[in-house]
Amino acid sequence: MYVEKNGVICMNSISRKFLSSFIMFFAVFYLVCGSLLELQVEAKDDPYTELAKATTTYNGVNYSYEYNALFYYLNYEDLRNAYGTDANKLIEHWVVFGKKEGRVANRLIGDNLEYVVPTGDEDVVVIPKTKHDNGGMTYGQEVMARSIAKQIAAGITEAGGDKVKEVEKVAYAAGVVKAYCDLGTYTTEGQIYRTAYGVFIGGEYSCAGATRALGLILDYMGITWVHKNINSWDNQWCQVIVDGKEGYGDAILAQAGYGKHPDEGGSSKNAVSYAKVRKKFDVKTQRKVQ
Repeated sequence: MYVEKNGVICMNSISRKFLSSFIMFFAVFYLVCGSLLELQVEAKDDPYTELAKATTTYNGVNYSYEYNALFYYLNYEDLRNAYGTDANKLIEHWVVFGKKEGRVANRLIGDNLEYVVPTGDEDVVVIPKTKHDNGGMTYGQEVMARSIAKQIAAGITEAGGDKVKEVEKVAYAAGVVKAYCDLGTYTTEGQIYRTAYGVFIGGEYSCAGATRALGLILDYMGITWVHKNINSWDNQWCQVIVDGKEGYGDAILAQAGYGKHPDEGGSSKNAVSYAKVRKKFDVKTQRKVQ
């Protein structure tokens, strides 16, 4: 309540307490609602989460017993290309066409060895878990190549530690492979140019061999990768999962980055080059003086 005191209108103690409580209530309300709003935005920006909890109802009918949006999305590449992560389009396709076509939406099919990771934008990409070939190396050649790759990976892991991002480790590894390539000869003839052995030991390389050499290092670093454009005459590189998202590593360019490779329309502006990150890897060779 307001009262007049010495010609001045003032609040009494009850009113002041009420106003203080009122302000405190709205402050708490604002903080809680603001936090909830932020959580909603984050959830909306995560397509994987959105698909996992997407609607199973179409035209008032619930198909939860035979339909799961995430499974339907993962099972069919043509649907991913056509509708992306649009949950409403996916359920519509399932009801109108998918059931009649005998498509499976209540479980995963195929080998199920796929990763769903963010692209860096408001989208996801499906990366298959691939068993890589060795490009035609003999057993003895593979043993030697793996020995070198393992040593390189151990050195990068030890030097980089936990403070260096995975994409930076891939960039550094790509630079090391590029250094080996620079010591050899580029060729597309013979038996070893497509192999890690050719890069590390044989003195012959191609983009295929450089990709396999980088891939061997990534194997020992525990980084998932896929050989892009394998067995083709196109440029080849490692598609990777780094820091929880899609990325690439290119040994010929001695760089890595998040998202798509520049040859697939990705941006090269934010590429992480070997030159940019090599100072973070304080690798020193010390020999004991006898």
